[in-house]
Amino acid sequence: MYVFIIILFYVAVVKSNNSTGFVCVDGTKIELHEICDGLHQCPDGSDESRTLCHHIICPKDMFRCYYGACIKRHARCDGVHNCVDKSDEINCERSEGCTTSEFQCLSRECIPLEKICDTINDCSDNSDESLHICRNHDFVCPEDTYRCKHGGCVKFDTLCDGFNDCVDGSDESKVICDGRNCLGGKYCRKEILCPPLMSQRVDIKCKSKDGPRSCRNPLPVGAIAYSRCKVYYRKKHRQVGDHRSICQPDGTWSRGQLLCEPECGITAPLATPLIVHGWNSEKQRWPWHATLYSLQHGNWTFWCGGSLITEQAIITAAHCVWSIKASDLKVALGKHFRNFEKIKYSPTTFDVSTIVIQPHYQDVTGNYGSDLAILILNRMVELSEYIKPVCIDWNDKDFTRFLDNGTLGMIVGMGITEHDTYSETLKATYLPAVSNNRCIDAQHQDFKKYVTFTTFCAGWQNGTGVCNGDSGGGLVFDKYGNKTWVLEGIVSVSPRRLGTSFCDTSFFTIFTKVGMYVDWINSVLNLFNIN
Repeated sequence: MYVFIIILFYVAVVKSNNSTGFVCVDGTKIELHEICDGLHQCPDGSDESRTLCHHIICPKDMFRCYYGACIKRHARCDGVHNCVDKSDEINCERSEGCTTSEFQCLSRECIPLEKICDTINDCSDNSDESLHICRNHDFVCPEDTYRCKHGGCVKFDTLCDGFNDCVDGSDESKVICDGRNCLGGKYCRKEILCPPLMSQRVDIKCKSKDGPRSCRNPLPVGAIAYSRCKVYYRKKHRQVGDHRSICQPDGTWSRGQLLCEPECGITAPLATPLIVHGWNSEKQRWPWHATLYSLQHGNWTFWCGGSLITEQAIITAAHCVWSIKASDLKVALGKHFRNFEKIKYSPTTFDVSTIVIQPHYQDVTGNYGSDLAILILNRMVELSEYIKPVCIDWNDKDFTRFLDNGTLGMIVGMGITEHDTYSETLKATYLPAVSNNRCIDAQHQDFKKYVTFTTFCAGWQNGTGVCNGDSGGGLVFDKYGNKTWVLEGIVSVSPRRLGTSFCDTSFFTIFTKVGMYVDWINSVLNLFNIN
């Protein structure tokens, strides 16, 4: 009741030109300039209450007490309590930085983190309520509060009370207030609801005052949504703490939906020998490797390799799919054996809905330049310990700047072995990257044209390497030494042995640089909304 009376008097005093004083709750009358000045002039202290003073904006040459009163700036830290809450003498002796539970104002003061963006200027320079801080500060408003458009939080009962409690006045917006008020109990707006929350990558649980609610249906004002990344996913970008969002009176959620991305480049537990002179890869060790099958003369035939880069996209070599229809391709994930009959009914065998070939690729007439293609699967992959995407470094456009001759990458496949037969099981090998100059010097004259700025070479020249059937597979590197594998090359072409159609592993293999095409890859994923 006292709060209500104070606000009524305050409104009357501020808005009436005829008012010459302020009436305290107990009836005592004081001068207007004596309210919210840091001193108790009313016997009952109502002239310095937080309810009355927190609306006040102090001039730049004055210090704002925590509860809202304005005092002379030079009175700050003068050894005298000029604010009734004594806030003018807080942090005065402090020379070190603020603690992790505090926010440091631009004026170097330290205030509790919970006072940031609460629509009350706790910093003497008001920096705790600045639009820059509040719009970018990743925090959640308490359950009984409304999140202002600028980022601050105010009590629900202050909405549409005639005061701009939010710095930007969003608590008094027409959208909110029209929804809260009815004309004579009639012609009320329909109930305001927040949109449903659904995500393939996020577990979301919702509740309202009536108990648990389905997040797949519109939710009422005040409902709370709790989100966390599903297993095998991680938070995207820099997001800290738990993720809680509240349905606001304007029909929007107080926070944007939690963004998660697949964990990538992490091998399954354990591997064992290579492709040509390689070792047999332990089952499902490399969870991003994809095996492509093509319909040939009515039979599904092993065709190429590829790499999973999102839940619905495979990257491979363009020459693998240059003259093939999407309906004539199948993709198997998490598989160790080449024989299609063993996996044709597996839930991890997928149809291909779309083939997207890099626009600059022109097959043999273009010297196999830009030898990349992305396959869009007919449905999303369910990630597991043995099926995960490989990482792509979206910011590194030319990885060879970071690799010296001899840097080892890993590749897996089921191509031709040293016995000139296709491997029945998945094999793996390490290959060292080599400089383009060394690669060109080692190649036959008619093969040098395939080495360009969009490619790089790797291999041993000792008979160990990739061969027919390994095309499209990914060469990955533990780029940052943290056991997270990054895709840097796609198997493209290698010289043939004279008189055969088989590769010559005494020469280096040419790989397409993934880093040169990250913008194109990203544009394709965005086009199909699968990133």
